[in-house]
Amino acid sequence: MKKRLLIVVCLSLSLMVFAVSNAQSQSQKKAPELIRIATYDIGGAGYIMYGFLQEAIAQKFGTKLRAIPIGTDLPRMQAVKDRQAEACGQGTDMYFAAEGLDRYAVKSWGPQPIRALWTGRQPGWVAIVRGDSGIKTVSDLKGKRLPWIPGSVFNIGHEAMLAFGKLTWNDVKKVQVAGFGAMTRALPEGKVDVIFANVTNPVAYEMESSPYKLGYIPFPSADKEAWKRLQSVNPILTPYKACYGAGVSDKHPVECSTCPYPVTLAYDFLDDDMAYFITKATNESYALMAQKSEMMKRFWDLQTCLSLFENTKGFIFHPGSVRYFKDIGVWKTEWDKLQEKRIQRQKALKDLWNKTVAEANSKGIKDSDFPQFWLVKRAEVFKELPE
Repeated sequence: MKKRLLIVVCLSLSLMVFAVSNAQSQSQKKAPELIRIATYDIGGAGYIMYGFLQEAIAQKFGTKLRAIPIGTDLPRMQAVKDRQAEACGQGTDMYFAAEGLDRYAVKSWGPQPIRALWTGRQPGWVAIVRGDSGIKTVSDLKGKRLPWIPGSVFNIGHEAMLAFGKLTWNDVKKVQVAGFGAMTRALPEGKVDVIFANVTNPVAYEMESSPYKLGYIPFPSADKEAWKRLQSVNPILTPYKACYGAGVSDKHPVECSTCPYPVTLAYDFLDDDMAYFITKATNESYALMAQKSEMMKRFWDLQTCLSLFENTKGFIFHPGSVRYFKDIGVWKTEWDKLQEKRIQRQKALKDLWNKTVAEANSKGIKDSDFPQFWLVKRAEVFKELPE
């Protein structure tokens, strides 16, 4: 009996030692030397935010974050899809890519198995105009010049903005620009009459101190019908009062829209340990970022990130990120079901996509006609995006 007891004790101690050493090895894994993130164009708020993250991660972990500026959304996603980058910064493309809509409704794309690693809150998407333009409401934009970026989600932003005022692209003049940076510059240069951008954009601050001043077109939350029209174009935009940015404050907010932005977005094939580290590094670098930027302090904290996950339709975290949140004790048990529900919808969408592509091929439907064919098939099954 003594020998058996001794064997049991030894085995128990061995297992304990193994468990502790395994846990330590997991927590002491060497930080990666390099992380590549495809970001918004130089000068954009998203690029600036990742610049703060870049500095903080290098200081705290010794990891180099290489920001790859790409002006439009689809090429940023392509860089991650092709494994040229571990992740990319995105906004509402998180929704369009996952759902196979807009630019993703072509045979080379379709619903994408994307996963979030972190998100900040968009400081406030708003319609920006020159202060001397006389433009006060969205309806006033009829006949005005709006920027158009080939392959960019900002076209959807402008379309949603127009829908708020019962307008469409047919009611305005399209002005093609090369990218986000060119779009924002087009307003102060007098090439366009409005841009759908954020209240912290450098151009907004520039205009605030200009002779012609800064103007905003508000999106009043009380106008439920207008918001219904806006969200029919872009479902993940929600009403928001921007209190931080050019020309706004806690005492003088502007009613606008917000969404998760920038979402550090990866594919489901990203290594779990890499996803874990990016999420951990972002969270644990927050104090450093908050010291250097009021914007990071307000919009990049852990609580904001988790709240946006819980309240944004279709938002799916990477398993590595979920593991980190569970390790630090902030993951709610009910979120497992929410996460799984969203994943199952994504899988069902992909199954429908594969069947639709096969049917289109068998019927000889042209590639140019395929997006509309897909939208009809999708609408038959997936009418609205659930929680």
